[in-house]
Amino acid sequence: MKSVSSKISESTEVTEVTEVTGASEDTGGSEVTEITVVNEASECTEDIIVNDPKFLSSRKKWLILFITTFSRMLTPMTNTRILYPALIQLREEFDISEITVNSLISVSLIFKGIASIVWAAYSDRFATRRKVYLLSCLVFIIPTILCSIAERIWVLMILCAIQVCGCSGMYSISAGIISDIYCPKERGGAYRIFYLAYWFSNFIGTLSGVYIIQYLNWQWIFRILAIYGGFIFPFVILFVPETFCQSTLTSQSKASQNRFNPIAPLKLLGYPNVTLVVIYVSFVSSILTIQNLSVPQNFSGRIYKLPPSSIGLLFLASAVGYAIGSLVGGKYSDFVLQRARKKGESVYPEMRIKSATVGVLIIPCSYLAYGWLLDHNFDIYTLMILWFFGALGSLITFNSLSTYLVDVCPGFSASVVALVNCIRLMISGINAIVSSLLENAIGTGWFFTVISLTCFIFTFLLVIVYFKGRQWQKNFFNGDSKRWTISRNL
Repeated sequence: MKSVSSKISESTEVTEVTEVTGASEDTGGSEVTEITVVNEASECTEDIIVNDPKFLSSRKKWLILFITTFSRMLTPMTNTRILYPALIQLREEFDISEITVNSLISVSLIFKGIASIVWAAYSDRFATRRKVYLLSCLVFIIPTILCSIAERIWVLMILCAIQVCGCSGMYSISAGIISDIYCPKERGGAYRIFYLAYWFSNFIGTLSGVYIIQYLNWQWIFRILAIYGGFIFPFVILFVPETFCQSTLTSQSKASQNRFNPIAPLKLLGYPNVTLVVIYVSFVSSILTIQNLSVPQNFSGRIYKLPPSSIGLLFLASAVGYAIGSLVGGKYSDFVLQRARKKGESVYPEMRIKSATVGVLIIPCSYLAYGWLLDHNFDIYTLMILWFFGALGSLITFNSLSTYLVDVCPGFSASVVALVNCIRLMISGINAIVSSLLENAIGTGWFFTVISLTCFIFTFLLVIVYFKGRQWQKNFFNGDSKRWTISRNL
């Protein structure tokens, strides 16, 4: 029997890990890992017996990360990024208005957000990642095939709504799996790869959408997505194990697991740290959606008169910005925490908010300049540079804040990721319909002024969380006993 002791700092906790290897009557000769969670503030302990996926070999972790990241790349290509270049063609083929074709994007975003909550709630309540992952793959593949043969716009909308429900499950569960297998000090780097690949797929999705529309037709978009999903499915079956950390639960909590509440993740909105950050992230996400929908409208008209294939190429500016922002944001977020550890300082999750400062400032400035220059029909290359910086700032911010939310909700990574995804997509879906009407009413320059000013005001929500977050965290996670028991109560 051997004993290994280490200390891991997560939030304000100190975790002592003892690995015991040997045969016993209780384990039947299997390996058991015992984790003792010690909260410094209360000096309380909680013993948990788990088969901890964080102790998987590096090779297995990399394989799981690769598969989940590869499947995550479907999200931006499903009905949004890859379809933006096709919006004009869809309007012409179905003979519909701009509002109607934007509603296709809106419906997809709203259903994607709602479904992610249900998938994550089921995953966390019944302690399973693998089953949900496999089911969401099937829910994605089958409707995608049917989308390619839809002959009515309302049929296409219904099928797209079902399709994105499957895609959203793949996204939220992938994020949960990564949180399951990586400890906090490694998590930022893993999420950096996760989000980098996601935004790289924006580049691939946009580029493929351009050439599909130019040389084939919009039906081939769904055929290619179905092939992609079918390729991923067997890899999930063969190489992605169950990663949910099974712990010793009280008889009460075990009984509660038989009750499934599909909106359980919404209870996290009672946690101020989550609520304020989600509000900010949701609004910034709305800006990205508004921008994406504004591009076909503005650059197919005005003085530019670009064809659909050329309009699709414009999205490459934001795709490159997303990719670089994801890489820089995750790396810098981890660097801030590591630097504090080396200095012997206390490390806490709110440090990740500090690492998002640069991105937070870039976002309103770049979009404000973009709006007014576009209003005056400025040079297209300058506009693309500004769009690049807006995307760059957004992803620097998103990466840091997403990792922060996972850090402050231990045991509920899938739920908090799904919650963010749900609210930001629902708000973006509503804005997808309203934004074009508002831009036409007040003009492009003033429209981007309003959203940039609002974004700047919402920045103060992050400031509040930075200074008050640690106190709220103690209060929310059952302040009476000072133990992390939220996962037993949601």
